[in-house]
Amino acid sequence: MTEKNHSLLKIAIDRVVVYLDGARVFRSGKVELKKGFQKVRVTGLTKNLYKDSVRVSGKGKGSLGAIDIETVYQEEVSHEALNKLLQDEEKLQKTLQSLQQQLKFTSHQNERMKVLSSRFSEEYPQWLASGETQLATLSEFIIFETKRNDEYMKRVQKLKNDIEEVTKKLNTLQAKINEYRNLSHVEQTYEIAIAVEVNQPGPFIFELSYQTTGVSWEPSYDVDLKTDKAILKGMAQIVNRTLEDWIKVSLEISTAVFKPLRVIDPTPYYIDIYDPYRPPPAPKRSMKAKKMALPASIAYQEKEASRDELAAYGLEDMVESTAELVESPSGVQSFEISGKWTIPSDGNNHPVTLTTHELKSEKEFYWAATDALGVIAQDKIINGDAVILGGNAKVYADGEFIGETYIKRIAPREEFKLGAREELKITAKKKLLERVKEKAGLVKGKRAVSYEYELVLSNYRKEPSQITIKDVIPYSRSERIKVKGFNANIEPVSDTLGIYTWELKVRHDAEKKITYKYEVEWEKDFDINPPLP
Repeated sequence: MTEKNHSLLKIAIDRVVVYLDGARVFRSGKVELKKGFQKVRVTGLTKNLYKDSVRVSGKGKGSLGAIDIETVYQEEVSHEALNKLLQDEEKLQKTLQSLQQQLKFTSHQNERMKVLSSRFSEEYPQWLASGETQLATLSEFIIFETKRNDEYMKRVQKLKNDIEEVTKKLNTLQAKINEYRNLSHVEQTYEIAIAVEVNQPGPFIFELSYQTTGVSWEPSYDVDLKTDKAILKGMAQIVNRTLEDWIKVSLEISTAVFKPLRVIDPTPYYIDIYDPYRPPPAPKRSMKAKKMALPASIAYQEKEASRDELAAYGLEDMVESTAELVESPSGVQSFEISGKWTIPSDGNNHPVTLTTHELKSEKEFYWAATDALGVIAQDKIINGDAVILGGNAKVYADGEFIGETYIKRIAPREEFKLGAREELKITAKKKLLERVKEKAGLVKGKRAVSYEYELVLSNYRKEPSQITIKDVIPYSRSERIKVKGFNANIEPVSDTLGIYTWELKVRHDAEKKITYKYEVEWEKDFDINPPLP
C-alpha cells in the first residue's frame, strides 16, 4: 500500500457487541480528503478478526470503491522482557499453588470434622439413654459446631478471594507472555485500504465493523434472599483477549453464538450379523474435498459476490437499533448497557451488570433427625418472564453472604431453590423416651428390643412455618431380623426403606411433637450388625 494519494485514518473503537464465543467490533473515524481518487488506510487491526466479516460504510461527498485487507508483520521486541515475565509467572504460579493447597487442606479438615459430628449425633442418644452424658453436652457441642462452621466459611471465602486475585494477575501476565511467544517471532496485524472517489473535498466519516475471536462472556449472579422475595442481579463476566483494548465504548451483550444452529435429522440405525470378512465401506468424500472440487468459475463468483456485498454499503448512514433488552423467538437475548465501558485486553474477568430482577420467593424448612446442624432453611423462588442462563451464583440472606452455588438454566415462571442454610429460629430435638429389652423366655428362640422416640419442633419465627421432617429407623435386609410395630401419633406422608417423612405446619411460638414406636426382633443365635442403639 504505497500509493501516493493515500490518507491514514485514525479509527477508534466506539461500540462492541459481545457474544458467547466472540464479538463484533464497531469503529469510526474522520479524515479530510482531496478531490479525486484516494486510498484511505486503517492500520493496526487485531490478527484475530475474520477477514470476510469486515464491513465499511461512510458519509461524505463521494463513493466507496474496492476494499483490500492485507496482513502486516513487524519484528518482535527483545526477549529480555519475555524472560522477566516468565520469572514473574513462576512466582505467581507458586503462590496460586500454595493457596489451592491451603483450600484443599481446609476442606479436608472440614470433612473429617463432619464425620466426627455425624458420629456424635448418631451415638449421642445411646450415651444419653445410658446416663453417660447430659443434655448440657449437646448444647456445648452445638455451640462448638456453629463456631467451627462460621470460622470455616470465613477461611474458605478468604482463600477463594485470594485465589481469584492471584488468578487475575496470572491471566494478565499470561496474556502478555502469549504476545511474545509468536511462533514466527513477529507481531501480526491487519491493514485495510479503502478506495474512495472524492467528488467534493472535505471531511469524510468512515464506519468499520468486523467479527473477532478472543472474546467470551459467562453469566454470573448475586442473589439476595429477603423475607418473601429474592433480588437476583445478573452479570456478564467478560474476558477480552482480542489484543485490542476497548476504551470508553458502548457495550451490548448477546446470548448468540458465531456457530450456526441447525436441525439434524436422525439417520437409520442399521444392525446386522457380524462378518469378519466383509470389506470396510468406501470412505466418503469430505466436505473439504468437495469444496476443492468446485469449478474455478464458481469460486471466483463467490469472491466477487463478497466484494460486491462490501461495496453495496455506499455512503448511507448505518441504522442501529437500540433496546434495553430484546429477546428473539429463538430465545437469544441482547442487553444494551448504558454508559461507556473500558475493558482492556488482559484476559481477566470484567463484570458488567445486565439485569436486576425482584422474584417471588417462599421459605421452606427441612430437618433430618440425624443431622447435627439442625433445621435447614432454603428459598423456593419463582422466576419471572425472562430466561435465566446457567451460571455461578453468590447467595446472600438479607445482605449476609451464605455460600456459592451454580444456577442451571431456568425457564420463565419456573421454580428453583437456593440458599440452604441453618435456621436458628426453629429448634428441633430428638429424644429416646424408652428402650425395652424383652426378657428371656417371653419370645421363644427370639430376642427383641422396643423403642419409643419423641421429635419436638419449636417455632420462634413471627409466622407459621411449614417443615419437612425426616427420621430413620433400622431397616432389615435379612429374614432373621424383623422390624415391626411402627406406630406414630402423627401419620408420616411417606416411608422408604425405614426413612419416614412428615410434613408439618407449626404455628408461631408453638411446638409440635411426634412420638413413634417400633420393635426389632431377631433370632437369638445371631448378632445384628451394626449394633442396635
